[in-house]
Amino acid sequence: MKYLKKTFSYLKKNFWLPVAVMIIPAIAACFLSTPYWEVSFVSAFDLSNMSIKSTWHIMFGDSWQYIWPVVVIAVCQIVGTTLIMSAIDKHFKTGKLSIRMPLRLVNNTVFPIAAGVVVMSVISILWRFAEFGLVSLVQVVCEAFDFVPQATVALIGILAVVLFFFHVLIIMPILFWAPTMFVYGYGFRDAAATSFKLISGKKVFRGLFVPLVACVAVQMLVGFLNPYYAVACVVGFIVFLATNVFVPVYVMVSFYGISELDRRDLKPYENVPLPSVEPKKQNGVKNYKTEKRAKSEKHVAKTDAEAKKGGEDNDVV
Repeated sequence: MKYLKKTFSYLKKNFWLPVAVMIIPAIAACFLSTPYWEVSFVSAFDLSNMSIKSTWHIMFGDSWQYIWPVVVIAVCQIVGTTLIMSAIDKHFKTGKLSIRMPLRLVNNTVFPIAAGVVVMSVISILWRFAEFGLVSLVQVVCEAFDFVPQATVALIGILAVVLFFFHVLIIMPILFWAPTMFVYGYGFRDAAATSFKLISGKKVFRGLFVPLVACVAVQMLVGFLNPYYAVACVVGFIVFLATNVFVPVYVMVSFYGISELDRRDLKPYENVPLPSVEPKKQNGVKNYKTEKRAKSEKHVAKTDAEAKKGGEDNDVV
């Protein structure tokens, strides 16, 4: 979880740039899609109609009829992620955070990020088919055992969360392809092979998964509450924005931490405890108060010693 803490620490100081960059992609996504639909689809079930046909319509919806919303969302997120990761990489190398030349920033990293997004999209499509098959199997089994619809929905929800866990686990190495390519200069094939070795045993999955599952919980809660459309859009915007800001920042922070690369955005004395230094005399000038206190303590000690000695003499007499 140390990389999660470092990510939040970085966002605490420099949240303005990734938030500003991801506002437009989040707005586009909240109107054209629903965040984390591979899990939050559970809240859309009609308990009076739990057929496999209705499940297909819920899980896939109109995405097969209208491709342009998916394309618009993907393009916006690729551009936004490119700007964030390029700006952070420049910030780590030079100590300056800005997007003064956005075209140059996009040109530096757009291909590695676009390639990763395409691969993750293909995996997500195949994963959705596999998830649909398992959900249908659960429905058939629950129907055979005469489960009530609420129990069926609960089991489907648990299955969706478990599958989401493995989905994030599978795509996590792909997230590190882009920095491996534009930081190290590796080719696509070498970056794909290196990313697995890079994060192996580094404990970066938990720091990535915990915030994402928190966003999933928020989205599922809103889905079950079934609020007004405006409220659902606002919550979807917040969830999309939080995800789109967190993931690229976490990837860059953890990548530099795992690779042990120098970061010029950090001051050399940060997180280093300063030694305690006693006050010293300056240019041979004595500290009057310190000297007076020392003389007073010495006088009291001498008086006590004399009084004690006098008492012992009286006892002897």
